[in-house]
Amino acid sequence: MTLLVAGLALFVVLHLIPSVPPLRAGLVARMGEGPYRGVFALVAFASLAMVVWGYSAAPFEPVYSPPGWGRHAAMGLVPVALVLFAAANMPTHIRAVVRHPMLLGLLVWALAHLAANGDLRSVALFGTFGGFAVVAAVSAVARGKRPAADKAPRLALDAAAIVSGTIVAGLLAYFHAALFGMPLF
Repeated sequence: MTLLVAGLALFVVLHLIPSVPPLRAGLVARMGEGPYRGVFALVAFASLAMVVWGYSAAPFEPVYSPPGWGRHAAMGLVPVALVLFAAANMPTHIRAVVRHPMLLGLLVWALAHLAANGDLRSVALFGTFGGFAVVAAVSAVARGKRPAADKAPRLALDAAAIVSGTIVAGLLAYFHAALFGMPLF
């Protein structure tokens, strides 16, 4: 459990750096934009590896009994989260309407998994990511940060986000047992 918590802490602290503009600007001034992005990506990857490894090594310790509808809700909410993830990275109408689709998608994904899982490692993982999504969204709104509007939204890209998010959700559901050790069907 220690590795999971350490990985989550590293991930959250790292991803909160951009929400403190003077800190990020100071790091970029010292390192340069390219090296900053490279180190950021490397540490992000390392933190995610720690989370995955820590989660898989942590014992199953029940905290609460998930509601009977939790798995069904997760099966419906995770595709929505993945569509939001996809829409966050292209000029879509979804992105134009939803101020921060990546963070909303992360929150939806976390809540879906909290509804379906009631063990300590899941509460740590999904609770942390859900809390991070809320804090990061509040910070982004407080700073007046909005997704770039340099390109007009296109319906074709909305369709691409919906199709790709749905396909990825299907693949994740099908391979969930092999990837995460938890069969969905």
